[in-house]
Amino acid sequence: NIKEALPRLPQNTIAEDQTLMEWAQDFKDTEVTHRHLSHLFGLYPGHTITMQRNPEIREAISNSLHKRGEDGPGWSSTWKMALWARLLNSQNAYRMILKLITLVPPGEKVGFEGGLYTNLWTAHPPFQIDGNFGFSAAIAEMLLQSTPTDLHLLPALPRDKWPEGCVKGLRARGDTTVSIFWEKGELQEAVLWFNNRNSSVLRLHYGGQVAEATVEAGNVYRFNGVLQCVETWPLDKCAF
Repeated sequence: NIKEALPRLPQNTIAEDQTLMEWAQDFKDTEVTHRHLSHLFGLYPGHTITMQRNPEIREAISNSLHKRGEDGPGWSSTWKMALWARLLNSQNAYRMILKLITLVPPGEKVGFEGGLYTNLWTAHPPFQIDGNFGFSAAIAEMLLQSTPTDLHLLPALPRDKWPEGCVKGLRARGDTTVSIFWEKGELQEAVLWFNNRNSSVLRLHYGGQVAEATVEAGNVYRFNGVLQCVETWPLDKCAF
């Protein structure tokens, strides 16, 4: 019975070296830079660890990522990208992007250090598609993070690297679609719409600001850079 088993699971614990413990006991690592990050699953792709609920664990997860290092096959590299994004560390997430898209010289045998083949497959012996899928997921995580009640806009945008841009049609939790536009590293506007959602309060987060808006299905909402709703119109009355 899962409901009965959950309370018996060990809680997140910080090890003596200030990393997040992977096991119920603080064992000595036999392979410090191992590619797996199973103990960080709660942060990404899970939601049992969040910066809001568990701020004390943030440094331990950061220490765990530094300890494991940046080398690893494609799927491990993209996982690290997404984890850094969830930690709101845009610079480390961006550095993992550069590492991942470094081309492997043609004909060179690749182990577990990662990179990108010339056919744009992420390097791994053998090839594993989750590295490529995870790359786009991690990029999306840098630009938008969501729960059914909260949207975090540009949470890990590397402002000095991507000072201007837009992303259109990102899907968020709560049957939400989001387009975001930014200039000079700052949010200019966000456009949201909902296909199937009862009237509810949605919290928007950006740069330390939090705004609440009552939203419902069938409408489009445009918010400016300070999270003010400046325009609303029916979803079926426009094309974008």
